[in-house]
Amino acid sequence: MYKYIILITMTIAILGAGNIYGQSKSEVQQTEQAVKMDGKYGILVMKAQHLKAAILTGKQLKDKSQLIDFQILVCGELVKEISNEVDLQKVIRESVAEKGLKILVCGLSIHQFQVDTTNLPKEASITENGLLYMFGLQEQGYKTVIL
Repeated sequence: MYKYIILITMTIAILGAGNIYGQSKSEVQQTEQAVKMDGKYGILVMKAQHLKAAILTGKQLKDKSQLIDFQILVCGELVKEISNEVDLQKVIRESVAEKGLKILVCGLSIHQFQVDTTNLPKEASITENGLLYMFGLQEQGYKTVIL
């Protein structure tokens, strides 16, 4: 009897193993395509690579539909980094001009890191408190992510 239980358990484990390896390619694509054509999305970023990934994502979404509202909020030390790096400033300017992304900078971070706002791209709006802004987006029905 003990041998049969072990044999049945092993058979179930082997036959069921195909389901433990994640989603199929079509399931992944179906999930990615679930983004609404008039969706509202917001991302808070604090690192340059996250900013670049957020901009790339925003561009891809805007290519699907101009009705998508995609906002990126920059906080933390990244605000200072943007004020000092021409390449990051250029990426922000181009994404706002070409794709209509909305990029905002946290005023709390500006004050904390003593950033000269004249060194920030004019295309990036400033919100006094980035965290309150994110709460506001959530209250307005935006899907938000913090990276």
